[in-house]
Amino acid sequence: MKKILVCILAGLFSSVTAFSQSSEQFASILKSENVTYAQLAYLPAVQAQLISEDDSPEKAFEALSQNGYFSSTASANDEARLDEACLLYAKLLNLKGGLFYSLFHSKRYAFKELKAKNILPRESDPAMKISGRDSIDLFSSCLTLSGDE
Repeated sequence: MKKILVCILAGLFSSVTAFSQSSEQFASILKSENVTYAQLAYLPAVQAQLISEDDSPEKAFEALSQNGYFSSTASANDEARLDEACLLYAKLLNLKGGLFYSLFHSKRYAFKELKAKNILPRESDPAMKISGRDSIDLFSSCLTLSGDE
């Protein structure tokens, strides 16, 4: 129960301090058991001002795809994995990392970097699907880490 409350509070905190996106989109992401690439792209695309807060998650996915943040095989409705979320947030927020992340900028090293910085729990698996609540919490933590509150 405590974990759920902390995640909800972190999500609300990030929504108030970082940007004021559409509450409908935010609620949709928060309720998702497994976020799609489109939902994963929405928060950082609004933060980076690539789309407006009234645009759809699909438009966010298109904007980030055009800027090279997703592979050409990714589809907006595919479920996202934790390591892919780590890479997206690390790239968009220009997070500084260790030697291997700095050299390769791969999802493997983005995941390892965020795990080393205690943003991800020790039992996290890079291949696990990420929930809406967890994606918002991860994005909020990455924003704090980047100093872009």
